[in-house]
Amino acid sequence: MSKLRLRLIYKEARQRLHDAKRLDKEGGLVDLSDSAYLLRLLSLELLLKCIYEAVLEKKPGRHHAYEELFRDLPVEFQNKLLALTGERIGPSGLSQDPTSILQEWGKNFINLRYPYEKYEGLSEEEYLSIGKQWIAKGAQEEEATFRYFPNELNGFLHALDYIAKEMVNH
Repeated sequence: MSKLRLRLIYKEARQRLHDAKRLDKEGGLVDLSDSAYLLRLLSLELLLKCIYEAVLEKKPGRHHAYEELFRDLPVEFQNKLLALTGERIGPSGLSQDPTSILQEWGKNFINLRYPYEKYEGLSEEEYLSIGKQWIAKGAQEEEATFRYFPNELNGFLHALDYIAKEMVNH
């Protein structure tokens, strides 16, 4: 793969991550949209694809199946990414079951761009009752419509950035 291509992918990923951080600062604790999160997911995708291309010397498909990109990497790269993530955030669901979290992030990247589509066909009353029922049942994370895994995402982004930076600078 072209070194220039890898550098451009890496640069784009870093810009998206920078934009996400700026949105976080501007929104504070009352951020009412998922824009910063979506930018982080885009950065994750670009960094993962950068590593994929550098290691496998082929272009990844045009999809958001992060678990497939991760799975196709050699086991030593998978382990290195998970170890670096663990150093950053400690034990997590990502170290125990990376496939399901990566799948969920890929689905979130698609579904959170148009979250209202998830509730198509519902009345406003039905829509409101979904949240109330979820809270009444204890607001279990595994039953949430969208799960974000923010600690895992930040740790994984750190690991991806570290490895991708090494690859584009060597």
